[in-house]
Amino acid sequence: MTDWQLPEGITGDPGLIRVFTGGAKEGEEDCPTLRAVKARPRLRAVHRTPYKPADFEPFALAAVMRRLDVLEFGQVRDDPARVRPSHPGLERYAEHAAVQYLAAVKSLDSEGELLPDPKYWVKQSKTPADPGGNPTVYELRVWGRCYANRERTVCELRLLRFGSVRPERRGPAERDPAEVAMAAYVAAHGGRAAEPARWGDEHDVRGAVTPQRVRVVEIGCLDGSVRPPLFDGTPEEAEAAYQRLAAPRLRATVDAVHRRPGPGCATCRVAATCPDLPRTPGILGIADSSRPRRTLSVTDLRRYANCPAQEHLRRIHLPYDKDLEHDRHVARGHAVHAWLQRLHERTPRRPCTPADAPADRTDWGVDGWHLTGDDAELGARLIARHAAVCPLRYADPGTTAIAERLLTFHDPKADVVLVAKPDLLYRSGGSVVWREIKSTKYRTPRGGKDVLEQYPQAALALVLLAEGVLGGDVRRSRVEVEILRPTGPDLELVSPRQADRVATARQVIRDLAAPWHRDRTSAPNPGKRCARCEVARWCPAAGARPASSPSSELQ
Repeated sequence: MTDWQLPEGITGDPGLIRVFTGGAKEGEEDCPTLRAVKARPRLRAVHRTPYKPADFEPFALAAVMRRLDVLEFGQVRDDPARVRPSHPGLERYAEHAAVQYLAAVKSLDSEGELLPDPKYWVKQSKTPADPGGNPTVYELRVWGRCYANRERTVCELRLLRFGSVRPERRGPAERDPAEVAMAAYVAAHGGRAAEPARWGDEHDVRGAVTPQRVRVVEIGCLDGSVRPPLFDGTPEEAEAAYQRLAAPRLRATVDAVHRRPGPGCATCRVAATCPDLPRTPGILGIADSSRPRRTLSVTDLRRYANCPAQEHLRRIHLPYDKDLEHDRHVARGHAVHAWLQRLHERTPRRPCTPADAPADRTDWGVDGWHLTGDDAELGARLIARHAAVCPLRYADPGTTAIAERLLTFHDPKADVVLVAKPDLLYRSGGSVVWREIKSTKYRTPRGGKDVLEQYPQAALALVLLAEGVLGGDVRRSRVEVEILRPTGPDLELVSPRQADRVATARQVIRDLAAPWHRDRTSAPNPGKRCARCEVARWCPAAGARPASSPSSELQ
């Protein structure tokens, strides 16, 4: 961990390395360099930008932790200067989560033998001083609720999950074994410390007492569910697990130097000078960089157009009702899409044929999407129809067709990190072709909307191609919108050479992005859609709801 070099655009003292355990933000895909920089709190960007705090707390579990602090200690432990106000919907969730958490605590420790610890648990170590007299300080700090008995012979760390931890309802992936091992190691061999006065200060670690028993458990804040301990053992067992599982990962994390642009670029101190993050000034048609940097996708914009509160509550990963979000028509579309993606990723690459459709047209599934009956039959028919216009028929030989790869761009004029995931990117005649695939049960077009307005993904694709950020011959590039119908596929093409179409595409994106960009309240937009809103449970505009158990599909 001594050979790590400061990335371009970053300066400061890399000698304090701090890694949190148990506090990963669900849904966030950080690039390796971002994680390495985050682990060094004394680093700063060479070109400082004005501090632009978020309008609302972006990490939902932080609001839950603060509410539990008040209930268990009578006060919030966080530095008030670092606390952002919570959206009213998050407050509603945090109140519910705290009640569910405390109920779970009673089931874990009905006699109240374990007491909440108001201090943070930190394992701190230092290397010998370098020639300049400065040691490197390593800190591992657990992020969760810390408990111990009065003698501190038993220490228990309780990790929080947004949703449920019941096996049949668990949403995100299992906890990483390396993360669990690191948490157990800190609980076994760490000391107690208050929050440093400044973020770049070392913890003043005291009171390190090795317990006889260490446990790491996980609690679902949605329903108070508790799973069997992730770790239950001695300090020696915790150290062995740490050395086997966590230490190699820790070294790889803090030494990382390669970059992978993605949603995490919005919070990265390297973003302004990162050579791997493409710049697309003005792509959103917004000339206002005063707002805090955020990540944005077309899905975000569509949600915002429905309801600003819904977009915000999904953005911060609150539990949502999958049954409402994924009705049978949406589920069928996802299944068709996933099946085609697998076909397009085959090696060796080859065009789809009607025979590639599901053999059993009454019952089939892929990637967690399962269709039966009429939905299965229609989905299989749509996949078979796709073969007539499969894009791999037109791809240049020897080139790579890319399905569902995340693309990331930074618009400095709006200070927004834009992410997009084309259904398929391929080259034809030396040009870049962006294919979007949609499916529908309707035999003919409905509503008479322009394809760029109906499918903003196509509008964004056309603008990006027109800007030339994807390479290739811009004059021959195109966007292909494939609409699969029961009677056969429709294929509509739009090209950057069509100035009027590019202008329409820019207007579509600007009209969707501008209201989102300037909004500071994310207020609800009550209406008929509320009946089908997957986060209505937390909406501040929703009426009082009975305290019944949540839907089995709420994740």
